[in-house]
Amino acid sequence: MENSVRNVLVTGASGFIGTNIVRRLVERRYAVTCLVRRRSNTDGLKGLPVRLAMGDLSDPDSIRNAVQGIDAIYHVAGVIKAADRDSYFRINQEGTRRLLDIIKETNPTLKRFVHVSSLAAAGPSPDGRALTEAAAPDPISWYGESKLASEREVLRFADLFPVTIVRPSAVYGQWDRETLVIFRMIRRGCLFTPGRITRRFSLIHVADLTAGIIKAGEEDTGSGDVFFLTRPEVYTWDDVGSAIAGELGRPYRRVAFPKCIALAAGLGGDLWSKATGKTLTINSHKIRELLQPSWICSPAKIMNTFGFVPEIDIRTGVRETVRWYREHGWL
Repeated sequence: MENSVRNVLVTGASGFIGTNIVRRLVERRYAVTCLVRRRSNTDGLKGLPVRLAMGDLSDPDSIRNAVQGIDAIYHVAGVIKAADRDSYFRINQEGTRRLLDIIKETNPTLKRFVHVSSLAAAGPSPDGRALTEAAAPDPISWYGESKLASEREVLRFADLFPVTIVRPSAVYGQWDRETLVIFRMIRRGCLFTPGRITRRFSLIHVADLTAGIIKAGEEDTGSGDVFFLTRPEVYTWDDVGSAIAGELGRPYRRVAFPKCIALAAGLGGDLWSKATGKTLTINSHKIRELLQPSWICSPAKIMNTFGFVPEIDIRTGVRETVRWYREHGWL
């Protein structure tokens, strides 16, 4: 990205990854506009010298207001849990398409569009080896399918302005309420995991993730590239549990409950969502993802292209995360 780029927009700025991206951009002295919903919790943005643009991807007028005068966009907004397939696609695919159409209409000289997708768009590792960007995507959940659909929307605009797609692996760190559940379980002495086989996965601390995402936005590498973003190591639940327990100074045991119980829990989440109209993190699609033997991807392409090297190993990352959770009264 050219040095003249100073005005950036972050969609989904109040979420876990969005908040961390905004904070790093502010540290790097960018002028940041944050597209946030009116009902969003913006605690992570308080005190920052940013402009809040109220709205969302379903509101064309709010998008037009947000993209005016913007040089680059980090598109993080999306839904990670929903009650039905249509809800995933309405936000993740159609919302992305609406954003891109409005950029084409009102800001066609945009200098970089960075789309934050997910490893879920590519799917699990069928043979246990790390996926590369050359592998044909094969998502196994509505969320993954909708993120892949959003990537394809982005690539349709690759000839109009520069676009880059990043696919993070599993992420943890400050401001994350999803993995906080794991830290709290281990503090109580027990980590529950689905299925009895050893599961292997890629993992990255959010500070490394945001550094890589912003690196992808700042480098001029043409248009249409896709990058996995993770550490090169492969982890298991025992690796994660041991790192957290060691930092907390608490003994723990891992309890692997049978696959049938996991599937029943997912079905229960589906039924509860249909009955109440509310969404749970645990549903049949999330359980299907959790039961896969391997979610592994290779960061070789982004490391070779940008010279990007993740710096935070799991011990350091867990230490920083525990410290942050405690300082903020979360743990």
